Amino acid sequence: MRRALPLLVTTLVAALLFWVQGPTQLQLAAMTAGDLLGEPDARGALFPVLGEEVLRNAEELEDGALHLVLAPVQKSASSQITHNGTTYSIAPSAEVRRSVLTNLRSLAAEQGGSLITSTAAKGGYFELTLIERENGDLLRALAWNEGGDLTAAQLAAIKHRGTSTGLAGSIPWTPPSKTSLLPPLVAILLAVSFRRTILALFVGVWVGATVLVLQGTTSPWLAVPVGFYDVFAHFLWGKVYDLDNTRTALFVLCMLSMVGLLIRSGGIRGLMDAIASRAKSARSTQVATWILGLAIFFDDYSNTVLVGSTMRPLTDRFRIAREKLAYLVDSTAAPVAGLSLLSTWIAFEVSTFSAQLPAAGISPTAGYEVFLATLPFRFYCILTLVFVGLVVFTGRDFGPMLKAERRARKTGELVAPGSKPLVAERANSILVAPGVPPRALHAIVPLLAFVFVTFFTILLRGGAFEGAPDGFSMEWLSGVLLSGSGSIPLLVGSATGLTLAALVCLRVGIGREIPSAAWTILSSMGSAFAILYLAWMIGMVCGELGTAHYLTGLIGDAIHPATLPAILFLLSSAIAFATGSSWSTMMILLPLVVGLAFNLGEAAEIGGYALLIMSIGAVLEGSIFGDHCSPISDTTILSSVSSASDHMDHVKTQAPYALLTMSVAMGCCYLPCALFGLSPWVGIGIGAVVLAVVLLACGRRAEST
Repeated sequence: MRRALPLLVTTLVAALLFWVQGPTQLQLAAMTAGDLLGEPDARGALFPVLGEEVLRNAEELEDGALHLVLAPVQKSASSQITHNGTTYSIAPSAEVRRSVLTNLRSLAAEQGGSLITSTAAKGGYFELTLIERENGDLLRALAWNEGGDLTAAQLAAIKHRGTSTGLAGSIPWTPPSKTSLLPPLVAILLAVSFRRTILALFVGVWVGATVLVLQGTTSPWLAVPVGFYDVFAHFLWGKVYDLDNTRTALFVLCMLSMVGLLIRSGGIRGLMDAIASRAKSARSTQVATWILGLAIFFDDYSNTVLVGSTMRPLTDRFRIAREKLAYLVDSTAAPVAGLSLLSTWIAFEVSTFSAQLPAAGISPTAGYEVFLATLPFRFYCILTLVFVGLVVFTGRDFGPMLKAERRARKTGELVAPGSKPLVAERANSILVAPGVPPRALHAIVPLLAFVFVTFFTILLRGGAFEGAPDGFSMEWLSGVLLSGSGSIPLLVGSATGLTLAALVCLRVGIGREIPSAAWTILSSMGSAFAILYLAWMIGMVCGELGTAHYLTGLIGDAIHPATLPAILFLLSSAIAFATGSSWSTMMILLPLVVGLAFNLGEAAEIGGYALLIMSIGAVLEGSIFGDHCSPISDTTILSSVSSASDHMDHVKTQAPYALLTMSVAMGCCYLPCALFGLSPWVGIGIGAVVLAVVLLACGRRAEST
């Protein structure tokens, strides 16, 4: 029965997504127009990257920025031109421009510069055409014209690149369809039904690979085995070959190996004894975990692994369920990093929408100020941190989490019977080496070294020590954090911590036990890394199928301005839940939000700027909420790993808390602020009170009967 309800809800959501009419092929073509910059054409030849050609024609400014002059955007809907008996559908210019400019700005950033656009009566013009051949194949062709619209004569040359028109060539294309929803839905349904995460994710990847094969001309009978082959040859190899993923996996290995050495050398025991002198109960231990989660603010991966793995021995001592520890870790890491002014998140968040600000009459250099303006509207993150604080200070829980906590307190079973923690129990049975006195300093030095070396490496790689060109500013620092962030600083920091942990072992005379202590942790991590790589693989499948673009297209055009933030929150939640990635969701949606929100707001009482700020905040928040609830999210998986919790138990116990916080954020904040102009701070205050009332009314202490 406990599986029937989530299974029913997931099935109904899946049925609803398949029942709702999706976007048209032309809309999807326009949304993904930027993907054409440099793709192979129908003959397999690689055309010169159109984006580079456009950037070369842009004017270079003194500060290294590129200035691109564009013709005015046509307001008309899609049109058609017939030439020599062939009909060409012309995609809406505004959608095409947004998609192409997003990719052009990324290309400019890769070259170390930035792109600024302006509109003039005469300027470059992007146009996308969609051609349906007699055999049913679809071709897309993107053109960059220096001075006006495409003509029928130019369309005649669309299958061959014309130097005069700048045609990028015609690209065979399969538009995203409802089948793009199958991989995440299958994976989630199987995970909920059978609680076998590895099997569920593998089948989801296999289904997606099979759908991709079927998009070609392969026989349906061959699609299944060919898809199975592609799971390993294409998707697994693609993620193993990806250096960023490999470095992230090595970071997790180094961090957990370091914890194993710190346990054996008495460092963790000494640190836990020091904390236990103040945290003398289950409640105070949870408060300490929450505070530590707030303190590691600069990166969510670092927060998740460091807090979970170091606090687990102490939470185990006080019989705190592993599901509860995973919740505390997961629900502080991303919200703190997403809100922090000094995190690896902020510059990424700003970069996804700042280039679009001219569409709202705002300078693209004002992105940081716009981000600061969104902070009062980051309702989900703020209320999540508040709710976690309420839970740990009151000691109350409800739903599956209360059941887990009562089980742990009464029976000492930290995980449910039959559950499978992502870290085998032998990794939690490492004891202090005989004769070694527990000392907190043995853990503090490597842990602090990890934090400071990681942060220093981020600053170094981001150019912080080269000096700000126009003086210090928070915007400059956020750019440094974005440029320096990634898997390299995490790997360097964790390797430094591991090295110091090994030196501590040598100092206390247990150098021979270093390999065995590390191996005890590593040998228990097989299933965890399988799940992590499968989550990355299913994200790759969703990317190739266009899952996020298809979901985005479902939003439609008939939107009441006051409901836009709520709709964007729900849409970004759905995309993040389906793809398991909050960053990908932000990257997909935020470039589309600026012009849409500002134009809708200008025609309504709320105003363009106010709706713009609320809408950006809604996308950022929905991305994190969907990521929290998704069993295929890498941060959710890492929370289970660092807490040694069963992954589906973590998802099941965290979901009611996340859904409650989301519902309160929607009912007390997003809708009242947009509909009635309620102050965001008043909304947050009301939301916090509602959360407290619900927790006091429905929650019970685990120790009570």
